[in-house]
Amino acid sequence: MKISNFEEIPDPVVKTCNDVFNIPYPYPWQRLIIASVLDVVLPGNNGNGLHEKLRQIAVLPTAAGKSLCWMLPAVLTKGITVAVFPLLSLMSDQKRRLEEAGIESVTLRGGLSPKEKSHIWHKLESGEVKILLSNPEILLLPEISRRLKALKPRFLVVDETHTVSQWGESFRPACAGMGTLVKDWNPMAVLALTATAGPFIRDRLTQLLFNGEKPLEALANPDRPSIRYGVIPTLSRNHTLEALVRKETHPIAVFGPTRSSVEKAARMLRRRTGSSEIRFYHAGLSREEKKRIENWFMASSNGVLCSTCAFGMGVDKNNIRTVIHIAPPASVEAYLQESGRASRDGKGANAWLIWTAEDLLGKKDDTMLSYAASLTKCRREILLEALGIEAKDCSGCDVCSGEPREEPLEEKYILKTLRRNNFRFGKGMAARVLIGRRTMDVRRKGLDTVRGFGILSGWELEDAEEAIRVLILSGKLRYKRWGFKKDRIGTGSFFFSIR
Repeated sequence: MKISNFEEIPDPVVKTCNDVFNIPYPYPWQRLIIASVLDVVLPGNNGNGLHEKLRQIAVLPTAAGKSLCWMLPAVLTKGITVAVFPLLSLMSDQKRRLEEAGIESVTLRGGLSPKEKSHIWHKLESGEVKILLSNPEILLLPEISRRLKALKPRFLVVDETHTVSQWGESFRPACAGMGTLVKDWNPMAVLALTATAGPFIRDRLTQLLFNGEKPLEALANPDRPSIRYGVIPTLSRNHTLEALVRKETHPIAVFGPTRSSVEKAARMLRRRTGSSEIRFYHAGLSREEKKRIENWFMASSNGVLCSTCAFGMGVDKNNIRTVIHIAPPASVEAYLQESGRASRDGKGANAWLIWTAEDLLGKKDDTMLSYAASLTKCRREILLEALGIEAKDCSGCDVCSGEPREEPLEEKYILKTLRRNNFRFGKGMAARVLIGRRTMDVRRKGLDTVRGFGILSGWELEDAEEAIRVLILSGKLRYKRWGFKKDRIGTGSFFFSIR
């Protein structure tokens, strides 16, 4: 068909955005990444793309539209696209997006019946479906890998690709084994997508995923101007978490380092606030439980979800107004991924990090500890510099607004009370005096009349006990056995002293 000079040739990318995804046009970074893939996977006159192959890392901030960067080329190419995800929840979320756009796909995962597997292979081998969603462990099974190799996948996508290094070199070796598929299948295009990847992670991806072959890099600024960052040093994580949940804008996502920590946090918050709109989420839940909780949180305007990183990459809820970390995460990448769950609609959110002296004793990322302890350097600047990116003007953090906290607010009052009373309390007794609990033992010893009694009024006993423990760990209190002197309060117990 001959087109006159006055006819405009339709842009296939824009046309697909409109017709399939109901999007007016791609953003510049999306367009750049999409074009680099299409240059390879779309056949030219000689049956090949414009270039022989593509190996690329694309770093786009959360909510910048990473999904479109692989879905659109997958629609336009005639070959099979294999998209790899580290979490079933993320896989389900991406399948939902494809279905909403009217794009058929199949999901290969554990727990499928022989009949379900046979149906999937029929669809792939007949060409009825050309998009396969799966996870590293399944794809690395010899029989699966062999059958897919025979189908000659044209496009391999590895989403949340920072997990190749962060998880693959620790508790999920299959993530680090994805380079085997790249080498064995040799697809025309390999696209590694993530929201955060500093120089170290990108170097590890070069080795683990691209088998030492230096990939192209498309690195967008991961800064999220609509998120305000802040740090709260505390003597009690639970007390501070409860206070934040009561005062901050909902919906709220609370991140913890372990399954037990988020379960305990959710139960504590439900007990203290009396709210039924608080739940926990982690990889140990059944598929049905996770789906039920995902659906609840997606629809909730007042919910609080306490989760491990399993939610951080699993569900796209656009109106989270507050993200709280109850401890520093393992890396800057993890922190930006998880705090980036907030304000995906661009309407603003707060990201709070709670930390105590206990965190200094654990094996934590030095940059995250510097971030937590900083009183003079912009929080945003610390995060971006760790990724090798120069920070621009800060759009909001507690340091730049002149509100950083050097120490927990209650610390000086606790130390002052203990000093006034010669520190002669057992740990349990001291906690009861501080919160103003008039037990029989407290009244018998006259401790309900001492100066500072009830200085932590409103605190839970367990929070006050945690505060004393943290002060001891920080070295601001010493705790030693005291001799049996009958004329002293606390006979046969322990006493505190300033270090």
